[in-house]
Amino acid sequence: MTELDRRQALALALGLAALPLRARDAEAPLQYPIRLSFNENPWGPGPKARAAIVESLVDGSRYGAQYSTRLIAAIAKQEAVAPERIILGSGSGELLHMLALLTHSRGRAISCAWPTFGQLMGFGEQLGVPVRRIALDAQLRHDLPALAASVSSDTGLIYVCNPNNPTGTVVSGAALLEFCRQMASKALVVVDEAYMDLIEPGATTSMIELARNHSNVIVLRTFSKIHGLAGLRVGYGIGHPDTIKALRPLQMVSPNVPGLAAAAASLGDTEFLRVTGERLRADRRRLCEACDALGISYAPPQGNFVFMKPGMELEAFRAAMKQLGFEVGRPFAPLTDYCRVTVGTTAETTAFIQALRQVKGVRS
Repeated sequence: MTELDRRQALALALGLAALPLRARDAEAPLQYPIRLSFNENPWGPGPKARAAIVESLVDGSRYGAQYSTRLIAAIAKQEAVAPERIILGSGSGELLHMLALLTHSRGRAISCAWPTFGQLMGFGEQLGVPVRRIALDAQLRHDLPALAASVSSDTGLIYVCNPNNPTGTVVSGAALLEFCRQMASKALVVVDEAYMDLIEPGATTSMIELARNHSNVIVLRTFSKIHGLAGLRVGYGIGHPDTIKALRPLQMVSPNVPGLAAAAASLGDTEFLRVTGERLRADRRRLCEACDALGISYAPPQGNFVFMKPGMELEAFRAAMKQLGFEVGRPFAPLTDYCRVTVGTTAETTAFIQALRQVKGVRS
């Protein structure tokens, strides 16, 4: 790429980078249907990520090895780990598939809470991996004692999603730290922290310190949530070099160049990440306040969604919301009287609250 080409690409990028923010201003007309069903971040990608995407297009004809190297270096610096402890994936979903393949290759079983994010377990069962699903506790959190009791000599992997999807709940950092330390002597502990950037301060703690130092704990992160890059498919795992080495041969695809470039740039876009987190947490609180006012119970949320109990049959609620222009979450067995609703933009949240009041028969 010549210097002239680079300057032209940057000029284009800077021009395009501002457009998505204007399109998402509170005063902009809402675009129906409003999708509140997939836990996407409606505010991203950030300006630095958008500029990097455009600049990277000139390398779209190349494979992305140098972009992977740059992203790994950026993650290593931010997370204070050696590069050999990092593995990239096409979203964290690919990493979950790789972990299922690893468990299958060793002839072992999986233990997990339920319901939780099911990609690892679903793929594992397709391979023939036994899965032990342990019910959440009365507060819809991981029941760590029951999960520990499910671990036996044939368990190869323990999956913990914290904050949990679909409930949005967390377990305390101290309790999870002790659980991981104990269970890592028995099986590989996978801690999925896709929503960790969205918690209220002090709600829980990342297990990254264990992943830096422990041989049998791996932490997964994704650029799909706070970074707003769900469609560009980039995630990463941090663990012991032996675990990372065992996973590499199971890699199925390579992350794409624009996604890698955007992810590296977004790591350094601290202002966008700060503002986006504040917006999502504020609108999550507004949604909870609306539920309180309407007598709708919900699990204590720490992700960019609220797992609420609308007080009617779920499909009827989904149909009513669809008629008003909103797509909300699918059923999550066995909690099929709950509905997972993603936090949208501020304007989308306001509109959803108005629709929720209408469905519940409350006049404005």
